[in-house]
Amino acid sequence: MKKNLKLPDLSQATHWINQRPDQKALSGRPLLVYFWSLGCVYCKKVIPQIHELRERCRDQLNIIAIHMPLSESELDPEQVARSCMMHEMKCPVLIDNRHRLADAFGNRHVPTCYLFDRRGQLLEYHMGELGVRRALKAAEQLVYSLE
Repeated sequence: MKKNLKLPDLSQATHWINQRPDQKALSGRPLLVYFWSLGCVYCKKVIPQIHELRERCRDQLNIIAIHMPLSESELDPEQVARSCMMHEMKCPVLIDNRHRLADAFGNRHVPTCYLFDRRGQLLEYHMGELGVRRALKAAEQLVYSLE
C-alpha cells in the first residue's frame, strides 16, 4: 500500500469481534489498523502497547485490529475470539479469512500497522515488532498534534 491512498473498504471481513466498524463513523479521527495473527509471537507482544495507546488516546484515535490467518489452523473465528478475550482486546477485531482485506491493503506480514489521518488517507505503515512500536508512537504524536 502506498502513502496517500484511501482506507480500503472494511466490509470484506469474514467475521468481526466486539463490534462491526462503521466506515463512515471512522472518519473524523485518525485510525490505526493493526494486522496480527494467532500464531505470531511478536503480534502478541505488542498487544499491551496497543491497549495502552487506546487508553491514552481513547477519544482522539480509532483502532481496528485485523486478524490475518497464516495457516488453516488459524481460520476458526471462535479460536480468534478466545484469543481476543484472553488478550483483553476491546477494539473492533475483523477476521480476514479470505485475505481480501490483506489484499486491499497490500499486506503480507504480521504484525503490521497502518496509520490513517482523519480523512482516511494513509500517512504511514510499519512492519514487524519494532515497526509497530514506531507506528504507535507516530499515532500518539499525530493525536497530540491535533489538540
